[in-house]
Amino acid sequence: MNQQLRRIIENVSGDIHSGASEMAVKTLRDILSVENLETVTASEWKEFALGIHHGKPCMAPIFNIANMIMIYNQEGTAAIVKVLKKMLSQEEQSLEMLKKSARSIEGEVFLTTTYSSTVLKMLSEIAKTREIKVIATESAPGKEGRLFANLVAGFANCKLIHDSTVFSVASEADCFLTGADSIIPKGVVNKVGTRTAAGAARVYGLESCVVCSTLKLCPVNLSDMIVSREITGRLEEYNQIFDLSSLNLFQKVITELGTFTPNDILKNISGKVSKELYNE
Repeated sequence: MNQQLRRIIENVSGDIHSGASEMAVKTLRDILSVENLETVTASEWKEFALGIHHGKPCMAPIFNIANMIMIYNQEGTAAIVKVLKKMLSQEEQSLEMLKKSARSIEGEVFLTTTYSSTVLKMLSEIAKTREIKVIATESAPGKEGRLFANLVAGFANCKLIHDSTVFSVASEADCFLTGADSIIPKGVVNKVGTRTAAGAARVYGLESCVVCSTLKLCPVNLSDMIVSREITGRLEEYNQIFDLSSLNLFQKVITELGTFTPNDILKNISGKVSKELYNE
């Protein structure tokens, strides 16, 4: 395989800090900057598509990139490049369109979990119109929430909490705001702890909103949540990275195309899927 494409697979697989949108944009830019892209063969494109999907099996944007490559592979590299450029343009423009929707989100205290570049930009936009406070979970085991909280502190007051205390502090918030790695027919896939935070929000009657671009919509149920187990004798350590939250836990799904109810967003999850990429 083309060595630059191989490095992109390694970068996707090894990236544990970027949000899904950031990773998608970076991946698209990296693909389009590959030297002598026109010489990449159909078999190389197929191997590459499978490689990036297997590197991040729960992320819809990466799946959608891989799926488009597989679908257009039979038409050649020029067709693949054209569709990837379109995807990149749409994703780059989506954030500006999403920021306009920030005005529709009510409240002054926001509960968040993990790291999301989209949520960060939305909160920054809201902070331009009113004083806000953010309660951010640290999001173990990777603790991406700590990075998120430090960035939020650049424009708003922020309280960083341990994941286990979310039910203790959720009553202080007005709204639960989260991003997503994927929205699939079964629900919202995001960093583990999202379902717990959404449950706490429901207990205290908070409005719960998912904010994401439509590149996060995926017509198939992606692989099970990534789980690792380390066993030593009778001791087993369980470490889950992603979890699945029912769409019924949320009142709004905010995208660059507008604000949808959970039922409405399910109607927008459609599209052709390569059987070579997804054959379940």
